[in-house]
Amino acid sequence: MIYKGCYSYSVMQYPIISSEELRRVSEAIDKGEKAIEVSLDLDFSGKKEKLELANKGFVYKDKEIGVPKIREDDKSCYLVLEDVLEKAQYSAGEGIYKLVPTQFRPILQISGTSMHKQSFIERVEEDKLTGNILDSGTGLGYTAIISARTAKKVVTIEFDEMVLEIQKINPYSQELFENKKISLINGDLVEEIKKFKDEEFDFIILDGGTPRSSGEFFSEANYTQVFRVLKIGGKLYHYVPNYHVNRGTDFADNKSRVLKKIGFRRVERDKEGCYLVATK
Repeated sequence: MIYKGCYSYSVMQYPIISSEELRRVSEAIDKGEKAIEVSLDLDFSGKKEKLELANKGFVYKDKEIGVPKIREDDKSCYLVLEDVLEKAQYSAGEGIYKLVPTQFRPILQISGTSMHKQSFIERVEEDKLTGNILDSGTGLGYTAIISARTAKKVVTIEFDEMVLEIQKINPYSQELFENKKISLINGDLVEEIKKFKDEEFDFIILDGGTPRSSGEFFSEANYTQVFRVLKIGGKLYHYVPNYHVNRGTDFADNKSRVLKKIGFRRVERDKEGCYLVATK
């Protein structure tokens, strides 16, 4: 259950296995092997678990789990629920939400669009943010978790309740719920930011997904609030997607101009990484 506002709760972490690992299981069964070692947490812990193989699947906690035929192009995560596998792919409203495994940590896809911004996350990690940090939207929580390694406190805000549910099943998101430096809020940044004091944050991280689905997130009024709650000398790290680029629109340049208009004295742009870094 999702609670409005700031919340904390224990998360039941189900075993979760990638499609690649399930293909390995099927191949081992076809070869007549009796057991196989696989990761049941998407390699988060680095540990492998030895599973006994059966005619059509594997045995976990004395129950046989059937393994369906997994296509070679299938990139999915599967939860082990009692005696069945359930693909971590869910529909909500007009969106399809899917947890997708990678060679590193899993990414979130919404209706086929990847919410993963590796170069943006790497920039936040490289700069080792300190003090009080505001992060929105949370997504799978990677920027919040990375920031909490060096920060005093991280307040992270996520509006989409389905994203909050997927955080619970992703092993790489669990620090969101376990790290006492992190406060996770289910809400809309546009409204929540009005509750904070002037110059309350040393750094702000904004990643609102696509403009079409983000309401007033990319509006001048919201940026004005961001400017208000950011300390003088503080920095805004802002992921800005290539929105309407096929129509000749430079969305990032437009947002850069807005940030300068409201008072940010320097705005750095990384075109390849699709983000801005603005200094107050």
